[in-house]
Amino acid sequence: MNRNCALDSIFNSTSVAIAGAAAGRIGQAFLNCLLDSGFKGKIYPLNPKGGELCGLKVYASIKDVPGPVDFVIACIPAPLTPQLIRDCAPKGVKAVSFFTAGFSETGTQEGRELEDRMLRAARAGGVRILGPNCVGMYRPKVGLSFASDFPKQAGRVAFICQSGGNAIYLVRSAAYRGVRFSKAVSYGNACDINESELLEYLVDDDETDLVAAYIEGVRDGQQFYEALKKLSAAKPVVILKAGSSEAGARAAASHTGALAGSDKLWDGMLQQLGVIRVHDLEELVDILVAFSFLSLPEGRRVAVCGGGGGHSVLTTDQYAAAGFVLPPLPIQMQQELSHQVKKLVNSDAGFMLNNPVDVTNLATTEAHHVVMKALATYAGIDLLVGQFSVNNAGWPYADSNFSTWPEFFIEALIKAHRETNKPVAMIIHGVLSRWDMQKALKLQQQCYEAGLPVFHSPARAARAIARFLRYHERSNEQSG
Repeated sequence: MNRNCALDSIFNSTSVAIAGAAAGRIGQAFLNCLLDSGFKGKIYPLNPKGGELCGLKVYASIKDVPGPVDFVIACIPAPLTPQLIRDCAPKGVKAVSFFTAGFSETGTQEGRELEDRMLRAARAGGVRILGPNCVGMYRPKVGLSFASDFPKQAGRVAFICQSGGNAIYLVRSAAYRGVRFSKAVSYGNACDINESELLEYLVDDDETDLVAAYIEGVRDGQQFYEALKKLSAAKPVVILKAGSSEAGARAAASHTGALAGSDKLWDGMLQQLGVIRVHDLEELVDILVAFSFLSLPEGRRVAVCGGGGGHSVLTTDQYAAAGFVLPPLPIQMQQELSHQVKKLVNSDAGFMLNNPVDVTNLATTEAHHVVMKALATYAGIDLLVGQFSVNNAGWPYADSNFSTWPEFFIEALIKAHRETNKPVAMIIHGVLSRWDMQKALKLQQQCYEAGLPVFHSPARAARAIARFLRYHERSNEQSG
């Protein structure tokens, strides 16, 4: 079986066993993840004590399972792992994902030798290893998951991650902003299935349009370069390379046993291949949001519209710093808008037109829509950016649901977006309290369900959209 076929078999598993399944332990957590995510195949808990768990029969060993098993999730003590693999081989198990830690990442000779024995047993039996020291696979299409709250809907983004904790955070964070995944893989120590093999698989994966990766280090630089070269020529790739400092490299070695490599070499390689490099998880999510929701602006002329003159000024500064232009609106257009607004709200007090546009005191969806529609249809801009601080939007009723201004604003922006072809982005920021968070999450969902990208600060939005534009500009230059 070639490597791509092996990964295909794992991603399309129809039966999963969980070694180390016990009430109140991590094995039960993985079992709950499969049940809550609607795994479509057979599930077999394994524990030498037998019994029952979550309504399922617990088998003493994988050898006792009556049917075939494609995939095993292992949460057992490290010394027992080679024997588990030897037991898996006769059952035709395609791969074992080891949550188990205590191998090369410990930096000890004993840990390295144990990982080597496990790998030798796997190769002798034709079993692939994911990890060890990882949380495994998320593929919503078949109900594979390592967190019960991950979306059940599949998307077009793939994510490979050397860290289990960062994999969980990234999927959750991106999901709250509407990003959906075709698959996500936490691969830990990568003693067998590694980042290069996963990247190469994704080149021809017709479920994936965009690839993100968190990488602490690689074991075979040439293999990695060739795989990344193929993938970046076919699809956009975003990489968060951790361990860029000396201290970070030491931390990476103690986390997954990875060789971090020179940061300058990484920078040069990623630039050469046209890979987008980010430097933290929030920036990575921002890029995924931009690629998932933003239609490509024709240029860098931006109109900013929102609540609060001060916030609008700060937003203007951030976009200017990122290389955008905020052209003033024509006087005739300003006068016409002012006239239309007065007819709806009887006053244009606190309504500032130029660019940015401040609509703080407009109290109806209709009044907001007049402004949004005019901006979205104006040929002098390429991108419309809405912004407001949730905290300010509730003032002076910060502890109640009195203020409906954000709803007016969002509804008008969504309506204008649907009526035009203008690219639109939304910034919802200023989250300071529990009330702010509840409000922001509700409005954020409303935006992404309508196809609008949502960002959490003017600076982050400007940087992400600028990089989104640069990627497409570079691609057009190369194709031209």
